Amino acid sequence: MDPRDRFSKAADDYARYRPDYPDELVVACAEYAGLVPDSHVVDIGCGTGISTRRFALHGYRLTGIEPNAAMLAKAIEAGAADYREGDAAHTGLSDDSAELIICAQALHWFDLDDCVGEWQRILKPCGACAAFWNYRRDEGWQAEYEVLLGKWSSEYGDVRKAVDGGQDNSAWVKSHEICTDVQEREFSNSQRMDWDALIGRANSSSYVIHGVSDRPGFEAALRSLFDKHQQDGAVEFRYRTYLLLWRFAS
Repeated sequence: MDPRDRFSKAADDYARYRPDYPDELVVACAEYAGLVPDSHVVDIGCGTGISTRRFALHGYRLTGIEPNAAMLAKAIEAGAADYREGDAAHTGLSDDSAELIICAQALHWFDLDDCVGEWQRILKPCGACAAFWNYRRDEGWQAEYEVLLGKWSSEYGDVRKAVDGGQDNSAWVKSHEICTDVQEREFSNSQRMDWDALIGRANSSSYVIHGVSDRPGFEAALRSLFDKHQQDGAVEFRYRTYLLLWRFAS
């Protein structure tokens, strides 16, 4: 399936239940890129606008670019930025118009060889790029959640392999001669979720939407896991938020 279409059926749950990003991440990006109030930040593959709105809260001017109509509709509904249809290689933005490009939970879906020319075109001289992911910590009860996903989703292994570390695209950034001043940071992040939020969080994942054939069986197994580990009606989902920063050589 075209990556641009994978999340169409998950847009509602994605908007409601996917985790936000730490403010410390925004500060790190701003310091790296030298942002000032009203600096223009472009969020490529912005999805429902979770990361877009987080950066907008810090006083920057945001444009979100998203190819999926269902996800884009949710972003527009939430507001706080200018959202446009487009993709990583075709943003439709003006030359030299952005101080920072961000990619939240998205870089692994892109063909960077196709994107780099477009990103260089829209970035101002000395503009920067940032890609970041919320990686679920596979410890405690979440180790059992990991096993559950592997058992019930036929797509989980392949998608996890693609997402972890950004795989080839993080390596591309770290090794390609066109990328300079590459830096990495890491932050802690978490969500506290009741049962409705946990099942919604699971259903926001493309490998559940497209990879789980026995949905009643999956939901029963997840409910059993929740009941086993919940405290006061909720479980804590813990993440490590990984940030990759770079510029393009002139």
